[in-house]
Amino acid sequence: MKIVVTTFPFPNEHLLKLRNDFIDIDIVFPETKEQILKEIVDADGVVSMALKQDQIEAGKQLKWIQSLTAGVDAYPLEYIEQRNITLTTGRGIHKIHMTEYAIAMMIMAARRLDTMILNQQKTHWDSHIPQNEIHGKKLGIIGLGSIGQGIAEMATILGMEVYGIKHTPTEIEGVKKVFDMSGMDFIAQNCDYIIALLPHTQETEKIIDERFFNLMDKDAVFINMGRGKTVNQEHLTQALKDRQFRLCISDVFETEPLPENDPLWELDNIIITPHICGPVVDYMAKAYTIVKNNLDNFVKDKSLNNIYSFRKGY
Repeated sequence: MKIVVTTFPFPNEHLLKLRNDFIDIDIVFPETKEQILKEIVDADGVVSMALKQDQIEAGKQLKWIQSLTAGVDAYPLEYIEQRNITLTTGRGIHKIHMTEYAIAMMIMAARRLDTMILNQQKTHWDSHIPQNEIHGKKLGIIGLGSIGQGIAEMATILGMEVYGIKHTPTEIEGVKKVFDMSGMDFIAQNCDYIIALLPHTQETEKIIDERFFNLMDKDAVFINMGRGKTVNQEHLTQALKDRQFRLCISDVFETEPLPENDPLWELDNIIITPHICGPVVDYMAKAYTIVKNNLDNFVKDKSLNNIYSFRKGY
């Protein structure tokens, strides 16, 4: 059995340990596109951050692809489904550091730390900036997967009242009420903080739009940590211009990098981060456990974890 592992742009030092864990398997670590094309020819599985269709086409006996990311936008999904290759995701890698991003951004918004940083740059002392707390506030999480549940758990500990959206509603500890997608209006109308964590599918394309923003409270904060294309960016821009809600914090956008001439750059009620809430310095250390467990299952012909559903789109 042969497994190809490519971790670019991250170093592969953590996943090199797989060779000691599976001494009977040929595990190779190509470092260039040319090497990937060469090694994938007789590979049974691939572990990667992304793959192009020509690379998968070269792997005539591929049975399994393990993505090192939770989202799989960087893969030719139609072709993978056509080949009947099992695709598994890195769901669970991001839970802790994305939870911390969400909590940090909510506290920053409550204490208006962004305003204070700007004031510092202008050597302006203003001790009258309104200070608030997230304790006792209502949080709506649109997308209660692994990351959403992590945020819900921490937010509950900090005294927030949590509501959420899940494709198939189930009871989740720390969440007062779990809705299906029909609960979007409730979230928009009732929550002080709204965090979007949706995958990009046909169903979720631009699902957060003008109607949603118009239902939000004037003091509400909207945070997008999921996929940029789940938000109608034109409607978001207009809602911010109209001061429909207080603040947007977005890590993802329809087009990335966000073009220099995009009007969002000019607005003072949005905080833009460059799709950084997912990566973290010890990313591959986190990925190692997921890859090791799935490779062990693959070798033993057991059911794999985090199998991607082509029907659902996640």
